Amino acid sequence: MRWYCLFWIFVRAFFVRRVNLAMENLALRQQLAILKQKAARPRLTKSLRVLILRLARENTGWGVRRIVGELRKLALIPSRSSVRRVLVDEKILPDPHRHAPKGVQTPWRKFIAMHMNVMVACDFFCKTVWTPLGKRTAYVLAFIHLGSRKVFLSPSTYHPTDAWMRQQARNVSMWAEDEGIDVRFLIHDRDTKFSKAFDEYFRSDDGGVVKTPYQAPIANCFAESWIGSIKRECLNHFFCFSLRQLDHIVQTYAHYYNEYRPHQGLGNKPLSDQKDPSLTSKTQTGTIRRRQWLGGLLKHYYRQAA
Repeated sequence: MRWYCLFWIFVRAFFVRRVNLAMENLALRQQLAILKQKAARPRLTKSLRVLILRLARENTGWGVRRIVGELRKLALIPSRSSVRRVLVDEKILPDPHRHAPKGVQTPWRKFIAMHMNVMVACDFFCKTVWTPLGKRTAYVLAFIHLGSRKVFLSPSTYHPTDAWMRQQARNVSMWAEDEGIDVRFLIHDRDTKFSKAFDEYFRSDDGGVVKTPYQAPIANCFAESWIGSIKRECLNHFFCFSLRQLDHIVQTYAHYYNEYRPHQGLGNKPLSDQKDPSLTSKTQTGTIRRRQWLGGLLKHYYRQAA
C-alpha cells in the first residue's frame, strides 16, 4: 500500500510541474506579444498611402528618399522602408541607381569635411541652344557652398572669356557676402576656361583655389552631383532657343533648389527651413496645396493654414 501511494504522489507531482511549466510559457508568450505590439511602428493611414502614391505618380523622377523629404515638409514622418513598401505593393519600383556607393575615408574626404563651411565648389555645365543660325553651345558656371548647399548660378554665355570669368568671380563674392559665406577655398577642375585672373581673385593667405586631380570628377562631387540634378530634374526636359530662356530656366530651378527642395544630405529639409517642420507642427490638419514652376515640372507641396 505504501509503494502505491508513493507512486501516485510522484505521478501527481510530475504532471503538476508540467502544467505549471506550460502555463508559465503561455504567460511569457503573451507578454512578448504585447511588447512586440508596443514596439512596432504604427500602420500607415489610408490617406498617407494615397499621398505617397500621388507624389510618386506626379513626379516620376523622384526616389524613396526624395518622397520622404517632401513628406517631412508636410509634418509627416514615415520611414523610408514604409514608403518603399507602399511603392513596391503598387508596383511603382524605385530607381535602384539613386544610392551612390559609399567610399572609404581618404585624405581628400577628410580635407573636405574639415573645411565644408568655408569651401565653395564650382563647375561648368552646358546646354545646346537652337538659334536661327544653327546650334550653339551655351555655358553656365555653377557655385555651391558645401556647408549650406546654397547655389549661385552665373548668366549663360556662348563665350566664357577671361573678362567674363573675372566678372563672375566678383558676382559670386558679392553673393557670398550677402549670404554670410566665407569663401576661403574654391574647388574646380583643370578646365582651361578657369583663367589665371579668376584663380588670382580668390587667392588669400589662408586659402585659395584648390584644383582637383586630372580625370577625377569625384573629387568635385558636390558640384558634379548638383549639375546632374539640374539636368535630370530640369534641363533635359527643355529645348532652348535663346540665352534669355536658358537663364530663366536655370535661375528658376536655383530658386526652387535654395528655397523649397528638400536635401537628403541635410536631413531631408529645405535650405530655407530653420526648424524641422515634422517636429514643430503639432497637428497634421489642413488642406495639402501644391505650387509649381516651369509648367509643372518643379513642384512644392505645403499645408494651407486652417
